Amino acid sequence: MGTKRTVRLEQVRWVGILGLLFASITLAVPFIGMNIDVLKPFLQQDPFALANMDAEVHWSRRASIVGIVLLSALIVGHLLHRQGKYRASLISLFGGTALFVWTALYFFINRVEGYSQLAAIEFFEKRQNEECYVITHGYKSYAQLFYTRKPMITDPRSYNEEWLLTGDVDRPVYVVCKVTSVAELAVVPTLNEIYRKNGFVFWERGDR
Repeated sequence: MGTKRTVRLEQVRWVGILGLLFASITLAVPFIGMNIDVLKPFLQQDPFALANMDAEVHWSRRASIVGIVLLSALIVGHLLHRQGKYRASLISLFGGTALFVWTALYFFINRVEGYSQLAAIEFFEKRQNEECYVITHGYKSYAQLFYTRKPMITDPRSYNEEWLLTGDVDRPVYVVCKVTSVAELAVVPTLNEIYRKNGFVFWERGDR
């Protein structure tokens, strides 16, 4: 009996430690977002991540509610557990965790996307009404298939990057790569760089 109680207390302790760690991180995220330059010295070895930090993402103190929700659930769950109300403690903890996940999705996901791939998504969306090929180079993604909203292309050559870059294509070709892959496309004579944004580089075939 004593062994089971010890194990249970140890589990509760670890739940509290990990919960406090997550709560601390999520409380800090909005304030780091409002002072994003503090991260740049740590990203000097990663040009793509460093360029991501230049994205225009708006953070507010309201986003700290994510960490407050989790912290509140931990405190309430701990107090109920100390009072021997184990069922109520679990309900508080799991209910608070569910609310934490929902608020994190609401406040964080779009902002994180703003850093990671919004520039590319904006480019793909601009191609929706254009009959063209859009591919990525140097990294795998389905974003260009989803956000361009183009019907399935049946021509098997459209899946051949060499043909798209140098072949006799029947429509404009756009290529998106990360800044870390620029050198690989810069030597392709058919490509012209259009612009760069937040770590992504956008190209177009200029020989048509």
